[in-house]
Amino acid sequence: MIVAEEYGDLTAKIIKLLESDPGQTVKDLARRLGVNRTFLAGYLKALESQGYVKSKRIGPAKVYFKRVGEK
Repeated sequence: MIVAEEYGDLTAKIIKLLESDPGQTVKDLARRLGVNRTFLAGYLKALESQGYVKSKRIGPAKVYFKRVGEK
């Protein structure tokens, strides 16, 4: 299981991107962060289960948002 504290810098970057531009796809986030899309999809799933982000399916795409109340 991915623990957010182990990848704190990546988690912080994701949260910051979602604050400034909510509703991004895994593909867009992976491109902007310079990480593998498959890795990021799993990472975001773990962050969602830990309450850091939330996702919503819009058509065929799954988009991510910062969880309300997160720092």
